[in-house]
Amino acid sequence: MGCDLNRTEDQRQILDAAGTMLAAQYPVSRLRARRADDLTDIAGFGGFALALAEERGGAGFTVVEEALLHVHFGRHLVGAGALATPLAVRLAAETGDTDLAEGMAQGETLVAAGLVSGDDLLLPDAGAANHALVFVEGVPALVDVAGLATETAAALGHDGMIRRAGAGWRDRITAKGGQDLARIAALLGAAQLLGMAEATRDLSVDYAQDRRQFGKPIGSFQAIKHRAADMALRAEMLSAQLDMAAIALRDGSAEAGFQIAALARLAPRTALANARAAVQIHGGMGFSEETDAQWYVKRAHLVGRLLPTLDILSAPAPLAPFPKGDLA
Repeated sequence: MGCDLNRTEDQRQILDAAGTMLAAQYPVSRLRARRADDLTDIAGFGGFALALAEERGGAGFTVVEEALLHVHFGRHLVGAGALATPLAVRLAAETGDTDLAEGMAQGETLVAAGLVSGDDLLLPDAGAANHALVFVEGVPALVDVAGLATETAAALGHDGMIRRAGAGWRDRITAKGGQDLARIAALLGAAQLLGMAEATRDLSVDYAQDRRQFGKPIGSFQAIKHRAADMALRAEMLSAQLDMAAIALRDGSAEAGFQIAALARLAPRTALANARAAVQIHGGMGFSEETDAQWYVKRAHLVGRLLPTLDILSAPAPLAPFPKGDLA
């Protein structure tokens, strides 16, 4: 599959504007307040309808631009609603509920990401969300959670930002999507995990340059150099796979399913490996609230759980099988 990986002018403008907005409105330091993110600024930016067709009220870009935007979301650890909302917008639009899709895209109707845990539904970073995007038996479903009875559940790091609903939530499913939407969900979630892998790499390098031991920056020590190099290689590997998967999906390639399934398996382990390495490079401080490294470990765990499970074994793989005679 041939492709041009150079950024277009439109892509550069989108990413530059998004980076400026996220740096101003969503610095990682905000997480110390332990509040669900207000995603109004992202909605006003058009981030939830970027790849929606213009006739449906979107900006008309492709999943490639959307994935690149979600890399920035991952860098800034934007709340799980930023992953759930563009998927919910698509699902509402596909089912003909244009008013609901428009309300979600504009940030007027809030959407949470949901996780199935046995018979229960977990809602991280839910805030005042009216709907939740949940994967039920491998397909995305929209759940009406307005007025749903919930209780606080133990969160990773005891942040207290997860709500738990009982088995009755299944009666509130209002719409279900298909495999195409599951692939988009995996692509965008993996893009956020790439952003985390890149951010922890940069965070670690900056710290290794500033922290001094025995009169030298710790980045001059071979053990730190090797760990940082491994982080860079992992991030580049995931970045390359994201590019291949996004372009294959955009172009309707026969190998899109395989590329995205491979991406969904690679992304969580890469983000977690880099986040853990960042904690170790920061030493004892890496586990404390004095640094941001610990937030990336928690969010990598969460987003990794939000990715749908895709069947890679039945997907047609690139270059395989070879037709008879091709290797003669």
